[in-house]
Amino acid sequence: MIKNIFCDLDGTLYRGGISPSDIEAINEARLNGISFNIATGRVYKHSVNILEDVASGGYLICENGSYIYDPEGKCIQKTSLTDGQIKKIIEVYRSLDYIDMVDDVIYFKYEGQIIMARDGSSADYFTKGYEVDESFMDKDTYENKVGNVGILSPDKDKLNKLVEKYKEELSTDLEVYISSETTINIVPAHVSKFEAIKFICKKENLCLNEVVTIGDSPNDISMLKNIKMSFAMDDAMDMVKKEATFSTPSVADAIKMVIDYNEEIGG
Repeated sequence: MIKNIFCDLDGTLYRGGISPSDIEAINEARLNGISFNIATGRVYKHSVNILEDVASGGYLICENGSYIYDPEGKCIQKTSLTDGQIKKIIEVYRSLDYIDMVDDVIYFKYEGQIIMARDGSSADYFTKGYEVDESFMDKDTYENKVGNVGILSPDKDKLNKLVEKYKEELSTDLEVYISSETTINIVPAHVSKFEAIKFICKKENLCLNEVVTIGDSPNDISMLKNIKMSFAMDDAMDMVKKEATFSTPSVADAIKMVIDYNEEIGG
C-alpha cells in the first residue's frame, strides 16, 4: 500500500503555477490516507510561497536534500558545506578562463535564500527571489549555512566541462552534477532527494515500497530509480524517463494511478 508521495516542484507540480486539477488530486490523495510531500531544489522560502495554495501536512525536502522540514515547518535535518569546501569551490570558479561574466552566474543557497555575487537577472535565470552581495565570495566564514552551490550557464558543453573540472578538483566528500538544462549543483556527498526520503521513512517507520516519487529533472533521478513505483513527466528528458517506472502527463494522473493501485490491492 502506498502511504506517501514525494513530488518535485519545478517542471512537475509547478509549471508557472499549480493547476486546479493537481490541487484537487492532492486533496483526494490525502482523503485516501496518502501523505503528499515535496522534494525540491528550491530554498525553503521560495517553496513555501509556491505551495500556499496547497494544503499543508507533508514534509518539505529543500535544496535537493540538504534541508528537511517537517509538516509544521521545523527544520529536522541540515547538511551544509564547510568553509573550506566553499572556499575551494570559489577558488576553482575564479581560476576558470571560460566563465562569461554576463551569461554565467554562480549562486549560493545560504540560510534559505539565494545569494549571487553579482546580479544575474540579465541572463534570465532569476527575475526575483534572490539577493546580490558582491562581497559574499570573500567572507571569512559561512557559519554552516550554505547547503548548495550552483553555477548557471546557457552553454550545455560548458556545464559538462564544469562538472568534470570540479570532479577533478574537489574531494570525494562533495558531489557535482547537472540538475537542469542550465545548472550544475555542488552539494555535500550523500545528499540527495532519495537520501532525504530515506531519512523521513526511518523517522516515520515507513518502508520504501510504501513510497511513490514524481519528478522531471536530473536531480530527481536518485528518487526515481531507487523507488519501486515512480513517475517521470512525459516531457522530461529521456535520461530521466528511463529511470522511472512510469511516465505521466500530470501529477493528477500519477496520483489517480496511485489511488487506483491502493484500491486494487485492498488498501
